[in-house]
Amino acid sequence: MTNPISNINRPATDSLTSNASKSRDKTSTDTSNSSAAARSEDTVSLSAESNQVQQLQQQLESLPEIDSQKVESIKQEIAKGNYPLDAERIAENLIKLEKALLET
Repeated sequence: MTNPISNINRPATDSLTSNASKSRDKTSTDTSNSSAAARSEDTVSLSAESNQVQQLQQQLESLPEIDSQKVESIKQEIAKGNYPLDAERIAENLIKLEKALLET
């Protein structure tokens, strides 16, 4: 059995509906006014540590990724034969690197 929706045999609810919608409109207006007031009062302050971190980040960004002077001096020392190279140690470190890459 179905019961179709219609206004027959229903009490008049126009006054209730209009009062409810007026109340909702007033509430939404009050809410938007209070949220606008809250937004104007919101503030953010950073700690001293945060400011230091930002300054350090800026300093790091201004530094070159590679110290070309150091690279050049090492190249010259290797060419002259004055830079000690331990072939066994280099090989061990390469093996460690390869193993680490395989594990990931």
